[in-house]
Amino acid sequence: MPSNPLLESLDTPEKLELLYHDNPRAFGSQLDEALQDHPHSPLLQFWRSRLEFQKSRSHAIADSPNELPRLLLLCLVAILLIKLPLLFPIAESWFYPRFAPFIVIGSLLVYFTLRQRPALPETRIILGAVAAVLVTMALLPDDQTSSTIIMATLHAPLVMWSALGLTFAAANWRDSGARLNYLRYNRELFIYTVLILLGGFVLSGMTIGLFSLLNLDIQQWYFNNVAVAGLVCAPLVASFLYDIVLRRQSRLATLIANVFTPLFLLMITLYLLAMLLQQQSPFTDRNFLILFNGLLLLVLAMTIFSIAGRNTLWPSKLADCVNLGLISVTLLVNVVALSAIIYRLAEWGLSPNRVVVTGANLLVFVHLIVIISAYIKLLRGRCEPEALTGAATGMLPIYGLWSLSVMLGLPLLFQFQ
Repeated sequence: MPSNPLLESLDTPEKLELLYHDNPRAFGSQLDEALQDHPHSPLLQFWRSRLEFQKSRSHAIADSPNELPRLLLLCLVAILLIKLPLLFPIAESWFYPRFAPFIVIGSLLVYFTLRQRPALPETRIILGAVAAVLVTMALLPDDQTSSTIIMATLHAPLVMWSALGLTFAAANWRDSGARLNYLRYNRELFIYTVLILLGGFVLSGMTIGLFSLLNLDIQQWYFNNVAVAGLVCAPLVASFLYDIVLRRQSRLATLIANVFTPLFLLMITLYLLAMLLQQQSPFTDRNFLILFNGLLLLVLAMTIFSIAGRNTLWPSKLADCVNLGLISVTLLVNVVALSAIIYRLAEWGLSPNRVVVTGANLLVFVHLIVIISAYIKLLRGRCEPEALTGAATGMLPIYGLWSLSVMLGLPLLFQFQ
């Protein structure tokens, strides 16, 4: 009788994990055999509980016949909402910047709310955040030159994103692991949404081209209806794929991040060197400062996503060095941006944009210091991986509160200027 690899690996839990990921189906049958020989093994009992939980969750998903019709209904409602300017006398220039992100993120929020059983205890907080965004966007004056209104409009999606995170994490939203899962969902959502949109772009080109062969010009109608519907529904479909079809087990974004994180670090480093050689300064050039802050947010997102994809069972020294290098470069970019905005505050005084950018840069600075401190302690063996997870996700609620304060308070503080 062939030997059971699980029995040979009882003293090395890491190897059991590797065996499971190599062939989950074979692992299940080998586990049944191993339990017959060692029915009281705590490690084998743990694996049986883990697999039974996954199986019960799989059956619960398979036994949910309402998921696909519910998805289609949400898509239909989102499409109808995004087409409101065509049905009613509503200015598109006023409606879409304020409510298009609200509709897209709001549809995701409704999707995960309906998936929660039982209902969330934090429902009042979520509804309050959604109502605050809806009422604020509806009541703000229609002044496209007002800095405070522009800033409030830009921060409203961040408030909705925080409410979505609260819904996704459910009752475990205070747990760093649940917040990390939400970040992982965002990575996968981005990847699958891009793939869906790329496929839709190819299909759209073929459709328009085929109809043009019949001397039928459907381009304007197609983009006003089909393309808009696709843009609104793509995040919903991507969430459905990740949540239902892939059972939140996808690691595609992690694989992509492992490839592009070193390249991203190299690109940012070369860019900073080129900036020094070209003597470009965010201290005096406002447009360059805006670009620099955009770069900071992009690198910060890449940094946190890299931490979210870190393998805690078999950490790679090379990946850790790349991540630490990326965090260090992000901190350097943040210090330069923060110094530039403080200089501009001292030189030209307060303005809505400067107040918002200063506050955001200070939050990012504190966040990066916490992350880099935890990472250094982890590499030195002075803390557990959970400490790094907590450092990466601990400030997410603070970002949400900051966005809410900007959206509600900034226009009033500066009297809508």
